[in-house]
Amino acid sequence: MANRERLIESGWKQGILLVPNDECLKENAHYEIPDNTHLLIVSQTCDLVQDSFEREPYFEALCLHPLNQEPNGGYLGGKNSRRIEFNLDFAGDGITHWFALPYERHLIKRELLLDRKPDSSIHDEQTLNMILRWLSRRYTRTAFPETFVSRIDIRKDRIGKKFSHLNSFVSNVLVQVYPFSELDSNDEYSIEIILVMDAEKFDDPNQHKSCMEIKDQLEYQLGQCDGIEVTDINIESTAAITFDGVKGFLEWDYSYLSFREPDDAAMPVDI
Repeated sequence: MANRERLIESGWKQGILLVPNDECLKENAHYEIPDNTHLLIVSQTCDLVQDSFEREPYFEALCLHPLNQEPNGGYLGGKNSRRIEFNLDFAGDGITHWFALPYERHLIKRELLLDRKPDSSIHDEQTLNMILRWLSRRYTRTAFPETFVSRIDIRKDRIGKKFSHLNSFVSNVLVQVYPFSELDSNDEYSIEIILVMDAEKFDDPNQHKSCMEIKDQLEYQLGQCDGIEVTDINIESTAAITFDGVKGFLEWDYSYLSFREPDDAAMPVDI
């Protein structure tokens, strides 16, 4: 039987979980894998079952670590590009809180899959897609002009506190920056911001009011940045927002502003 057929018959696909409980698997990893870690295969299924090991010599796996507390709101939903936390009961061992770090990925020889069987898998497609989007954004998120970033950075701590308070209400922050280029010190950026709330939260008067109050504070702090003019900042519902309504807007990965480590050190994330 050809390699492709063997791999398909064994059930290998994206989203499969491996328990690193054998030395052969551990020896092929880049660094030590803790025993309580699960390896999530993130390679695309067609690459995973490719017949030729010369064309596709490795598969890629992300380490998932048990989390001994409830997920932090700043790390939920892939908001922070340096860490993700989520709830999922896939192992049947009572562990339902997990976290992952994007650099803890391994390229492991695909040939090893011929002599293994999948241990388990993530059946929740929504959670799997969330993790994959989070990984892809490491490469696809927008790089804003350095001049714009430096002007925001001057008031990073104060602005960051407002963003962190938005975490529990807002799913996305969209921004339009004009001009989208490096400027001289005498020139000014105009920005327009849309805070996107989940429809259920948007329709909740108390949550909408809280978000509105934070929005006003955020608008003030951004307005205090030299060379930044906030022309508009609105709150929109996911149920009402349209492609035409956000044309020209870019997603603002504000994780470097919106989260702090326990020692209050800034996360090293660029916007």
